[in-house]
Amino acid sequence: MKTLFAGKNSIGVSPERGATLIEAVLFTVIALGFVVGGIVFFEQASKSARTNDAVRMLAMLQSQVRAVFQSQATFGTASIVPLLITANAVPSSMQRDTNGDGDFDAIANHFGGEVKVTGAGLQFKIALTAVPVDVCTRIIPYDETGNGIIGTGIASVTDGTATDSNGLTASEAATFCSTNAVAGKVGLTWTFY
Repeated sequence: MKTLFAGKNSIGVSPERGATLIEAVLFTVIALGFVVGGIVFFEQASKSARTNDAVRMLAMLQSQVRAVFQSQATFGTASIVPLLITANAVPSSMQRDTNGDGDFDAIANHFGGEVKVTGAGLQFKIALTAVPVDVCTRIIPYDETGNGIIGTGIASVTDGTATDSNGLTASEAATFCSTNAVAGKVGLTWTFY
């Protein structure tokens, strides 16, 4: 009779089986923690990469506009996008055909919005739509001399409602970006000289 009940507790369950169940639950909890942590890390890394891409794109566009117009007295007042596309000054991955005629006629940003580049006489403007507020906060700070993370020669930045031409600190940028945001996104327009 002793051998019949050996290894079982008072409710008839083997202690080894209970330990295995606890281990399985613990393993599952730890694995879920790694999966959730990995997803959060991937999301942050992805947003950081898109932010860096946006900074490079803005710096590249400024450089290309200045290069194309270096011998001109003015930037004009029309859209500069067709000229940039024709001059191969925009990576093909950012070019879009919005009217379906087979020719690229627009520039897309890294957040699913559009990029517009227009002349403004002795200055030019670069506008981005659908910029997430947290990305906006990272890319719009600039000092009173017009130097910022996206480049030099910044005369002003606007969100369509508010305009700043005196420079924005990081803490001011957070307020500036979130004030007129809709669904966590904001449109931005930089004026460059």
